[in-house]
Amino acid sequence: MRFNRERTFLTMVLATATVSSATAAETGTGEAAPATTGSAAPAMTQPAPKVAAAPVRAAPAASWNEGFMAVPSVGINSIMGDAGQGKGVGLRVGLLAGSRIGEHFSANVGLAFDKVSMDAPSASDYVFDFGFNPLLHFPLEKLEIVAGPVLGVFVDKGAASTLGLTIDSWAYGWTLGANAGLLFPVGSRLRVGGLVSLFVRNPIKNCVTTNGNDSCQSDGLNTPKVLSLSVAAIL
Repeated sequence: MRFNRERTFLTMVLATATVSSATAAETGTGEAAPATTGSAAPAMTQPAPKVAAAPVRAAPAASWNEGFMAVPSVGINSIMGDAGQGKGVGLRVGLLAGSRIGEHFSANVGLAFDKVSMDAPSASDYVFDFGFNPLLHFPLEKLEIVAGPVLGVFVDKGAASTLGLTIDSWAYGWTLGANAGLLFPVGSRLRVGGLVSLFVRNPIKNCVTTNGNDSCQSDGLNTPKVLSLSVAAIL
């Protein structure tokens, strides 16, 4: 009986050792392996890349062209003050021609012709201006602003006839004033808009010829103030 009990006990020990060895062999370690499912582990989600915001750019200014530049204009002139008595609104034709040196500056020679409107039907008066008219340019997205001084000389030629008398007059002097305008782009080079000119004509000498008799004066002469409004273009 004692032998049977010892054999039974030994058999149980051997069986326990056998089961423990088999379990260790299956897991590769002495610890139990975690249970796995038939599906693979989900892949790690990658964060979406950040897209940099596009930089905000200022609106482009109107294009400009360096080199030769011409500004023709046509409009009206009006003489203000006491010098304008007996005179109405007349025709004005002008031209600035020069060079666009940079984006904001151009150097120009100015030519202008004014037909002064006289109230008397038999009277006429014409004025020619010549001078230096530089311009400052401020090109923006949809328009260009221009402004600059007027510095030059003028020649005034008039004629009239009344009561059998023929009167011719001429005068010369210097001109001082300013130009300003707004021009809008039409195509890659052309700008069209309006030009305002305000200036004074200071006569140095004025001569009148009446039936062949000359009379000249240099003192006490009127200084006309002239305002002109014109349609202009930058070419």
